[in-house]
Amino acid sequence: AGNMPKKQVKGKKGPSAQFITRSHALRKLQCSLHDFRKLCILKGIYPREPRKKLKGSDKTYYHLKDINFLAHEKLLGKFQEITAFEKKIKKAKHRKEESEVNRLSKTKPSYTLEHLIKERYPSFTEALADLDDSLCMICLFANMPSHQTLDIPRNVIKKCKKLMKEFEL
Repeated sequence: AGNMPKKQVKGKKGPSAQFITRSHALRKLQCSLHDFRKLCILKGIYPREPRKKLKGSDKTYYHLKDINFLAHEKLLGKFQEITAFEKKIKKAKHRKEESEVNRLSKTKPSYTLEHLIKERYPSFTEALADLDDSLCMICLFANMPSHQTLDIPRNVIKKCKKLMKEFEL
């Protein structure tokens, strides 16, 4: 009687265990849907269609490896810092503490996307192979107005317009 095999639990092994629902991924990463979407776009991670949808056909599934890949991303921590900062600002505004708001607004956390670009294009030849994508982005930025809430400075748009003229687009 001691040689009985363990009972297999549904969804713990096999192909269905390789996928995770979006809500489960949000709980695992401890971030908002807005930040999760932003992170997925920046890292190039897309939803997948598993053969067997364990939790239901109405849900969005992601590959477990992709979510584990996102869990080690530096930007995830930065997004959490920004969320905490915005809560502090909001709290100080509601308490009508102008000096606290001014002090906090000088220490706003920011992030750069340089490591993502280096990760996506480790060599110059790979960057040249995907040049059409970057030219599309330059055209997009050149045709956008300078925006305060999106933090798109006027000089960035001027540079994009200049590059557009240089490439004769």
